[in-house]
Amino acid sequence: MWGWIVVFIALALLLYIYFLKREMRKLKHEIKEIPTRASFGSRLSLDLRDKALMDLVDELNQMIDAFEGKNRQAKQMEENVKLSIAGLSHDLRTPLTSINGYVQLLNETTDETKRIHYLRIIEHAVKRLMEMTDHFYDLARIETNQKETVLSSISLSNLVEETFLSFYEQFEEKNIQLQFPEQINGSQIIADQFMLIRVIQNVVQNILRYAKSKAVINYRNEGDYLIFSIKNDIKPDSKIAVEKVFMRFYTEVTSRTNTEASGLGLYLSKKLVEKMEGKMDAELNGNWFILKIQLPIGSNKEG
Repeated sequence: MWGWIVVFIALALLLYIYFLKREMRKLKHEIKEIPTRASFGSRLSLDLRDKALMDLVDELNQMIDAFEGKNRQAKQMEENVKLSIAGLSHDLRTPLTSINGYVQLLNETTDETKRIHYLRIIEHAVKRLMEMTDHFYDLARIETNQKETVLSSISLSNLVEETFLSFYEQFEEKNIQLQFPEQINGSQIIADQFMLIRVIQNVVQNILRYAKSKAVINYRNEGDYLIFSIKNDIKPDSKIAVEKVFMRFYTEVTSRTNTEASGLGLYLSKKLVEKMEGKMDAELNGNWFILKIQLPIGSNKEG
């Protein structure tokens, strides 16, 4: 009898080893196929219900989930960069064509007044090109996760005032009145100073291009966040589609012949704000265009 028991155990063990090896071969084959079908929800499965093997497969499936997530993220980054390059190259043509045309006029004219006028136009177009390329560079670094965030405690009201007033001449030239709050909110926010300056500069550029005559700045606390709102009146013929203002390369001028806007400013600003754990929204209220930027409050207060 004991002999039959030994034979039965040996047979059972042989069957177990056979099925175990079969499962291992199957897993090996499925693992080799993962790179080619990673975007199709690949999962490893078992026919043999062995606990140790099932635990191993669970760990491998978690690795596959992470791999597929990284794969999708990489493809999205690649697509974003392609879209950015296509949009930017499209936008660069207009100022480049303008510069080329005015350089030819500059070479042909002997009238000093016209030469000065042409040079000013060329200088303005060159500045726009530099701004566009800066936007694209920042955007490319954000969307490929190369832009690190260095957070610190910052006085938002001071930084806003300094940045806005650095554009004082442009506001004067366009007859745009700035209205700051009478009582300054003393809350410190947690943000990356370089990124925050870029956001405020983009907001200023947006006001200079589209405001009719006035821009109003306000602050308010809401829980653990400081809400920074900027509203400006809009021109009567304005055709702002508020639901699209944060879209890549969106401009108010749908013909895309507007040399004053690349359509990257607010899109980039929203990306930067989100990278600092904040939110950025827009709305239209009558003839007012309103931007709201929400950033986390720091622990320090101004005296």
